[in-house]
Amino acid sequence: MLSVTREGAYGDLLGRYFELPSAPSLVMLPAPNAPAAGAESLMAPFVVTRITCLSDQLGMKREIPPEDAFLVTLHLLGMRHHETWVRGRPSVVRGYEPGALGIVDLRDEVASYLGNPLDALQFYVPHALVRAVARASGMVHVSSLVCAPGVVDPVMWSLGAAVLALFERPQRAGSLVQQHLALTICAHLVRRFGKNDGATAAAPRRPLHLRHLH
Repeated sequence: MLSVTREGAYGDLLGRYFELPSAPSLVMLPAPNAPAAGAESLMAPFVVTRITCLSDQLGMKREIPPEDAFLVTLHLLGMRHHETWVRGRPSVVRGYEPGALGIVDLRDEVASYLGNPLDALQFYVPHALVRAVARASGMVHVSSLVCAPGVVDPVMWSLGAAVLALFERPQRAGSLVQQHLALTICAHLVRRFGKNDGATAAAPRRPLHLRHLH
């Protein structure tokens, strides 16, 4: 299994892959005091980065080195032409409307080509966190996130608005507000886009926010 790099593809490092000098980010730990469960812990970093590329910053962007994490993109601005490249070749070529999602597995050596300005929230979700949230939700065979490119998810659009409010009014990393919001986002992503290996999942447990925060 690949090791997540020391910084990870979020914040200023993710910004550099998009040829930006910096990128605002929020480190939102879903449950910083939760006990670790081997390598699969709710203490894995969950980070939201806002990537904004203007009309003079278009074209092919740098490839992101492989990591054990997913990158979930929530488009805040519609764009007519965007390309997702996987292992050096174009994989998805399409436009996106506001509220549209894209999910890539960073193990696949992904890069982007921007034909139009981009304004998006990029959610960095480690594989270990997906497995931990899935297990805590009783979905024991879910280990990945998959969605059709461009699907519009009203729930994520609303959660993204809450994240944007935190960018405007930053709070201490790991605050209860951030914990609740991070858990809600992770649980929604796993429940809607979690890929099940086909075996029967265990009976659902108590909701994450009740088990870990109260």
